[in-house]
This record gives sequence, C-alpha cells and structure tokens, in this order.
Amino acid sequence: MVMTYQNGLTREQVIRHRLTKEEVISRITEIYHAGYDLNSEFDVWDQLLACESLAGTEAKEQESYGKTKEDVSVKWSVNDIYKQNTNFELTESKQKAIVELETFTYETPPIKIAQLLEILFAEYNSKNWWWLVVAQQWNPRAINRVIKRMIKLHTSGVVTIQNPAAYFTYLIKLRKKRRSVYK
Repeated sequence: MVMTYQNGLTREQVIRHRLTKEEVISRITEIYHAGYDLNSEFDVWDQLLACESLAGTEAKEQESYGKTKEDVSVKWSVNDIYKQNTNFELTESKQKAIVELETFTYETPPIKIAQLLEILFAEYNSKNWWWLVVAQQWNPRAINRVIKRMIKLHTSGVVTIQNPAAYFTYLIKLRKKRRSVYK
C-alpha cells in the first residue's frame, strides 16, 4: 500500500523533489546514524527511504513490546544465564496417571500409588523401590499437591526442571510425612 501526501504525491516523490543530495546525505548520517554508501546500486534518495522504513519498523516493534531502544539489551556473552529447555513433558499416559492419583485417598494401597508414580517418572533413573517408599511415607493428597506445584512452576517458567523425578523427591521431602496407619 502506497501512502500519498500533498497533491497526491508519494513519500518518494516528495523526497526526490524537495531535498537535495547533500540534505539527504546529512539526514542519513545525522538522524538515522547510518552511513551513505557511494558504491551502492541504490541512489541517495532510496537509501534515505530505506532508513525511514527501518526506523518506522523499529518504532512499531518498540510500541508493540512497550520498550525503548535503551531498554533492549542485545549484548550476550558465553557466561550469561539463560532459561534452558526442560525435559518435563506431560504425555497422555502421564496425564491419565495424574488424574487417577487425584482420585486416591489415604486408604489406597501404597502399591497402586507407587505404580502410578513409576508411570509418571518412567524415563528417569530411580531405584526400583523408591516410589513405594514415597507412597508409604506420604499420602496421596501430599503427592498430588507436589505434582500440581511442579506443573505450575514448569508452565509458568519459574523453575527449570531438568530431572522431574529428582525435583519431585526434593519437594516431597519438604512435606510432612504420613501418620502411621499401619501400627
């Protein structure tokens, strides 16, 4: 879409008719802080139009992000910290296991809870008996709360979870253990 100005002229026609070559070069260097390229296949006026176009695009991007040039930092170094990709994906079988865990009560046998925890954390190395120990020491309500907390932290991006099984173990150990039902 070509915008028209006074008397039906385009921006290119206005620039070409009103500005001299020297004025265009000074605008390129002073306003847009770009260099005029003598060897370019584009003439001075085309280079000014390109500078205006780039400046307009940058202004639109800054408006859409609500930032100014000073707010944007483009310097990176090898030692900068950045958010790494997570290995925690909820597949359909894991989602089914979570839904089934939510239906369990304190009367549910620990073996059933352990089986679902093994499904949930199947691809991570853990001892064969560990999930049974977790199911015996913490009730399903505590386990569900830890799982929901992990999912919330993961989706919000607060924590980068590299090993969900280990992070689950860390979080569950912070919770109060189950009262002994088996006396």
